[in-house]
Formats: sequence, C-alpha cells, structure tokens
Amino acid sequence: MRTAAAAGEAAGPAVVVSFMIAAVGCAFAGLCYAEFASMIPIAGSAYAYSYVTMGEFIAWIIGWALVLEYALASATVSIAWSEYLNNLLGGANPINGATPLSKTSLDGVGASLTSLPWLFY
Repeated sequence: MRTAAAAGEAAGPAVVVSFMIAAVGCAFAGLCYAEFASMIPIAGSAYAYSYVTMGEFIAWIIGWALVLEYALASATVSIAWSEYLNNLLGGANPINGATPLSKTSLDGVGASLTSLPWLFY
C-alpha cells in the first residue's frame, strides 16, 4: 500500500492537521533562509551559509550531507517511476525476456497515466 493511501485510511482527518503543521514548519524555514540571504549577499545555499557563518569544515560536512540527501531523494523518485513503468508494461520484463512486450496486457495504463499530470503539459 502506498504511503498516502495508508495515511488517509489510518489517520483520517489528522492528515490535514499534519499538513498544516508541516506548512508552518516550511514557513519558518523560508523565513530563516530569507534572514540568511539578507545577511550574506552571495548565492544562497546551505553550503554557502554554513561556510560563511561556521567555517570550512562544517560547510564540508553539510555539503556531503546534501550529496547524500540528493542521492536518497533520487533513489526514492526512481522507485516511484519504476512502479509507473512496471504498471505501463503490465509487469513484463523485456530485458530478461520474461514476457515480450507484444504480448503484455496494457490494462490499467490509463490509471497510471492519470497520476502523471505533468506529462500532458
């Protein structure tokens, strides 16, 4: 079960409250970055801010933390995209020759494509 569906079924209306709490946290983070940007007039990033305020070593640690964060985020996105591709191909694995693409059933392709609205812009 997907995370959003599980949260909607298990938490119910509390999901809305958690989104409101997250919005307040994001607003505070935006205010912090705005304050940093007004104090340090260079290209803004967590690395640049930590370099100016805390030094090169802390900035190096934060830079590698950002690299790990981007790697984790890209892995998460690739898992979701592979699920869409698997739904599109009907569970076929054309690389190993498990099921040729010409024999796959494309039932449910419309359902998986409707959750990709960015594709049609």
